[in-house]
Amino acid sequence: MTIMLVSTLGLGLSSCSKDDENVEPLNIADAVGTWMCVESTDTSYGETYDGLLVGAQITINSNGTYTSTASSFGTTGSYVVNENTITARNKRGDTFVVKVTIKDNRMTWEGTASTGVKFKYLFDKV
Repeated sequence: MTIMLVSTLGLGLSSCSKDDENVEPLNIADAVGTWMCVESTDTSYGETYDGLLVGAQITINSNGTYTSTASSFGTTGSYVVNENTITARNKRGDTFVVKVTIKDNRMTWEGTASTGVKFKYLFDKV
């Protein structure tokens, strides 16, 4: 369970899935700043855990790095953006692939960690 972030302006391409057709392109300027997790769902080995990361904060920097108060995110790391997908790596070497959407002051992450954990996190800008 870790958080990844955005580093460049990503231009979204539509896929065959109707869910992806209305996704806005990711703009790094919208993601930069400090965010607090307000809802979290993690799935590991068929078990679902709600709320484990609520209250954790992540700060996304425009230079492709992040810091976090949650050890599961890794307290520091780096990220790259490809369209609306962010790939992040914390200092421990864990990697995360995350689809990110931002609307107003709410950021949604849906993705998978290299540990096999699937997650969905909602963040509000602090």
